[in-house]
Amino acid sequence: MDVLAVQLAVVRRRYPAAGLESASDGSRLLMVPEVHLCHGWSATVTSMRVLIPVGFPHVKPDCFYADAALRLASGAEPASSNLQNVFGGQYRWFSWHISAWDPARGSLDQYLRVCESRLRPAR
Repeated sequence: MDVLAVQLAVVRRRYPAAGLESASDGSRLLMVPEVHLCHGWSATVTSMRVLIPVGFPHVKPDCFYADAALRLASGAEPASSNLQNVFGGQYRWFSWHISAWDPARGSLDQYLRVCESRLRPAR
């Protein structure tokens, strides 16, 4: 079993419907539906997408995507985000970077938790 399959199994403990898709460049896309959001967002849940680079885990993931309609409850755009046409649709890209990454210990679940931390609090 490859490293991504093993790590996806860990993500699925929290998000049973999570899955991976392959991209034409050899990268993979982690798709996580129904990520629950805190108060302050325009929605109570969003889907999340993370591009897993070729060479993962030696190459760390960077940034993430949420549903295009996701905004702050006030209607304002979230900080450090914009809309992008990617993955065959339009998604909200969050410029969010992990500060430290250990390829020997870094995991999809760890990175997903970093992405979730960006969504708390809503800003």
